[in-house]
Amino acid sequence: MTEEEKDYLKTLPMSEFPGETFRMLGVDYATRRNFPNEEENGDIVNDALFARDHLIADIYKVEIEYIPMSSANEVTSAARQSVLADDDEYDILISDIGSTMTALMREKLLYDINSLPTLDPGAPWWSADMAEETSVNGKLFITMGDISPMKYYAPYVMAFNKRLIDEYTDHDIYDLVVNGKWTNDLFYSIIKDANRDLDGDGVIDKKDFHGYAHVDSAITALAHFTGAGQTLSDVGKDGTISVRLNTENAINLMEKIGKALRLSGGFDSSGGDQNPTVTMFKEGRALFFGNSYSLIIATFRDMADDFGVIPVPKGSEEQEDYHSYINTWCLGGVAFPSTIKNIEMIGLVSEAMGYLSYRDVRNALYDTTMKVKISRDDINAKILDMIFDNTYIDMNGLFNFGGSTTLVFNTISKGTEFSSAYASREEMIAADIEKLRAISDD
Repeated sequence: MTEEEKDYLKTLPMSEFPGETFRMLGVDYATRRNFPNEEENGDIVNDALFARDHLIADIYKVEIEYIPMSSANEVTSAARQSVLADDDEYDILISDIGSTMTALMREKLLYDINSLPTLDPGAPWWSADMAEETSVNGKLFITMGDISPMKYYAPYVMAFNKRLIDEYTDHDIYDLVVNGKWTNDLFYSIIKDANRDLDGDGVIDKKDFHGYAHVDSAITALAHFTGAGQTLSDVGKDGTISVRLNTENAINLMEKIGKALRLSGGFDSSGGDQNPTVTMFKEGRALFFGNSYSLIIATFRDMADDFGVIPVPKGSEEQEDYHSYINTWCLGGVAFPSTIKNIEMIGLVSEAMGYLSYRDVRNALYDTTMKVKISRDDINAKILDMIFDNTYIDMNGLFNFGGSTTLVFNTISKGTEFSSAYASREEMIAADIEKLRAISDD
C-alpha cells in the first residue's frame, strides 16, 4: 500500500454528523458475515470490522446501525417496500448481485453511485471493473467493494489435489499458472482420461473418480468462457452496450470448453456445502474442483490432502491475464436506495468505510485467513493475488440479455447448437439492452 493510500482518510472532508445514523441493510449470517458482532470476540475478521466501525463512528460522530437479514430475498423485499413507500429507512444495501441488485435496478429503485459526493467508484476499495463494465449511460447503480467481506468469496476459481496431480501427471500446476501456460488445451489433456468407474457399475457418477468435479451451472460455464478471454458484452465509450457472441472464435471456444466440462457432465448443486463435488474432492476422488472461492473457504480447511487454488485456464498462452468470473449469487454486491436523503453523510461514510475495509479488514480476511490459514504454501498466496487482481463481470453477466448467456451455458453444458439459436434471439437481445438503457433516463 502506498503512503498516499495510508493517508487517504486525511484527504476526505472532516465533516461530523452528530445525531445521524448510517443504516446498513444486508445479508448476514454465521458463515456469510458482512457485519460484526456487537463486541469483539477474537475472530480476526469480526474484530477488524468492529474496529473499523468504531473508528468511523469516532471520526464522523455518526452512529452505525446494522439491519441483518438471513437471505437475499429478505433484503430485496425490505428495500423494495421502503423505496416504493418513499421511506428513507436504509442508507446502503449489501446483498447478492444476481437477484437483489439486478431486480432493484430494473425497477429503478437504486441511486446513481456516481452522484454520491466523496465516493470514488474507481478507487481500489471499490470495483473499478464494475464502474467501467456495468455503467448505464454514465450512471452506476451496482458495485462491489471491500466494505463487504463477501467480495472475497465471489470469484470462481479452481482447486487441484497435489497428491493426485503428482500421481497422474508430470506437470507443475503452479509453474504453469505463474508462467502463463495454464490453458484450456493443457487442462483438457490432463483430465481427458482421468475418469474411473470405482464401483464397477458401468456408470461414471458421483461415487466414482473424476478429472474435474464441478457443478453443472451457468456460473461454471460462464467462468470458463470469460476466463478464456471472452466477454459477454461490451460497453463503449459512448455508453453503448453491445453483445457479440455469434463469432467463430466464441463458438469454437464454447465447443472446446464444453468438451472438457462434459467429460464428467457436472453435478447438481443441491445440498449446499455438502454438494457431491465437494465430497468428491475432499475424499480424493477428483484431480480438480471448480466453484466460487466461498466454497473453498467454507469446506476445505480440514481436507486431508494438500490442495492448491488456481484461476480457470486461459484460452491460449497469448492471453495476457487470467480472468476470474464473479459469481453474481455471492453476497458482496453494494447499492444505495433511490430514496436516500443525506447524501453527503452517506457518500463520505461509505468511502471512508470502504477505504478502512481495504486497509484493515482486507488484511484480516485476505492476507491472514485466505493466504495463511487456507493457502497451504507461499506460491498459492501469490496466485491469489493474480486471481483477485483480475476479476471479471460485465452487463450481460448480470442481465442475460435475451437469454444469450443461457445459450452459452447450453452450448457448453449440453452441446446444443449456438448460431441459429442466437440469431433467433437477436431482436430480444437488442430489446433487453434498450430496456436497461432506459433505466438511466431521468
